[in-house]
Amino acid sequence: MSLKSAPRISVLILGAIFCSLPSASVAAQDQPQQDQAVQEPSPQTQAPKEQASNWLWPWLKEGKLSFNSRWRLEAFERDGAPFTATAYAPTLRLALGYETPAYRGFSIFAQGEAVIVTGPADYSVPALPSQNRPNLPVILDPKSLEMNQGYVKWTHGASDKNVTVTVGRQEVALNDGRFLSFSNWRQVHGSFDAARFDAGLPGNFSFTYAYINRFYREDGYTATDGEEPMHSDMFNLMWSKPRRINASLYGLLLNFRGPAQFATSTQTYGLRLTGPYQFNPDWSLLYVAEFAKQMNYGTNPNKVDENYYLGELGPGWHDFGLKAGYAFLGGRSATDLLTTPLAPPRNGWTDLFFNNPSEAAGHGLQALYLTAGGPVRFLDGAVATLIYYDYYSDYPHTHYGSELDSSLAYKIKRVSNRWEIGWRFGRYWADHLFTNAVRTSVYTSFTL
Repeated sequence: MSLKSAPRISVLILGAIFCSLPSASVAAQDQPQQDQAVQEPSPQTQAPKEQASNWLWPWLKEGKLSFNSRWRLEAFERDGAPFTATAYAPTLRLALGYETPAYRGFSIFAQGEAVIVTGPADYSVPALPSQNRPNLPVILDPKSLEMNQGYVKWTHGASDKNVTVTVGRQEVALNDGRFLSFSNWRQVHGSFDAARFDAGLPGNFSFTYAYINRFYREDGYTATDGEEPMHSDMFNLMWSKPRRINASLYGLLLNFRGPAQFATSTQTYGLRLTGPYQFNPDWSLLYVAEFAKQMNYGTNPNKVDENYYLGELGPGWHDFGLKAGYAFLGGRSATDLLTTPLAPPRNGWTDLFFNNPSEAAGHGLQALYLTAGGPVRFLDGAVATLIYYDYYSDYPHTHYGSELDSSLAYKIKRVSNRWEIGWRFGRYWADHLFTNAVRTSVYTSFTL
């Protein structure tokens, strides 16, 4: 288990919490006097281990235990060289976490994560030498045993107007995750060494700031790019009007310390507006409008000046939704290109557009898409989604290809709302970028 990057401050605060907990002698003073013949031994005569057990074990039992297991069989096939076979990966993710009860506002959370290959497998994780198979498509689910999260949290104030400080290894996300997030779909989620500040403010405002020292990628900490050091900042000022609008003014300043990542050190500032706008209990307007500007920053030796646009619009009825969308990631050359190095894959479930493209076929990405989703009639607990994408470059204007994605997720409510089974499928038809590809998976998960 890799623990070398866990912040030392977590250990110091843990010691302070335990040292300051009420001793057994204080509890004993509140007890009524009893007959001397049957009175328990005084705390002063008890052994140190017995004194500690009087408060430590009952206190720890009040903490929260969390658990997640997800077994998945994923297959990925791509036409053309260098791919000679279909990649397939049967893997099991096990994540076990524990959060202590809060004492004077302080609590501690730790989570371990293991990924096990459960049967015959043949797939590639390029940045992990032991699992690099250049002739096979990439499935980023490496064998792993890691500490995914470990942090100290301090909270002060009422539930709706509070201040929270979180220090340590943690999962962090900014809005929809386009520029910053962990990867909930991959078996190794990825996490950040960070200090985070969250505050609830009057007037439906809230504010988040995070200083990020290191990013642990989804291909595992032992991969060649698994631990990326940085001195980066994120802020997000949010305002909401219930049933109408959510607004976010944000910034992300990435300053990588490793030479391999210098070209992705950027400063990004954006404004995001989202719904839904609720007309009545049945109908709503689903919408997203976002603009961001990205420029070079810190260690980046290149000049970057690119835009990001996102727009979605459509009707919502009960839990059903239909949206038309447009995403634009600017790109004029291999160095003047909008980058999102702290984000999981976007724009299609084949994961071919893991990065904003910059190749002979063109630079940058324009994605036009149509999304439909909602519950499945006669199958309580099931939700289906269908998405169609059409991809173009920014410069020159070239048609990359198109993709059809579909999924079905079913919570087995008759047994438990915590148990889900599902299926996911993506089919890419190539035009001027990549080759035809099919990616599909079946899974079952349980969360406690």
